[in-house]
Amino acid sequence: MTSAKRKYGAFALLLAVAFLAVPPVSANEGVGYTVRPSVSDDPVTILGLSDTVGQGETNRHQFYVGSGVEYLEVYLNWGSTSDSLALTIYTPSGSKIGTFRDSSDGMMDGKIHIDIDPDGNYVDRGTWTLDVYGEKVSSERSYTLNLYQY
Repeated sequence: MTSAKRKYGAFALLLAVAFLAVPPVSANEGVGYTVRPSVSDDPVTILGLSDTVGQGETNRHQFYVGSGVEYLEVYLNWGSTSDSLALTIYTPSGSKIGTFRDSSDGMMDGKIHIDIDPDGNYVDRGTWTLDVYGEKVSSERSYTLNLYQY
């Protein structure tokens, strides 16, 4: 086997292992949305806030999405892998899209960075709800929550 073939084979194996190591992001079946790790580009911010949450506490944040939005990008950043926050997202009709954690975007980095794509043409218009839960917090944990629409 030539050196080039060995390098190609090793690269292909590494690529396959890396692909399998990225966990799928879960969302409730039948809600009409697909959730994936984010690939942000040039968004329009519709929500940007800073807050704190304690152990076992839930902070509810709501925002309005107008018509014609193709998908949403959600970015929750608490910056510490020693604490754990969970993010639950609800559509305007109250359907739960899912509960997401640090690893939901494929990385353990104190952040949840995901895109929410409708199975149809556009995201549901109306008031969306994002619950930030202090799943494992040593004291109060500060965080930023940004929501972008495309």
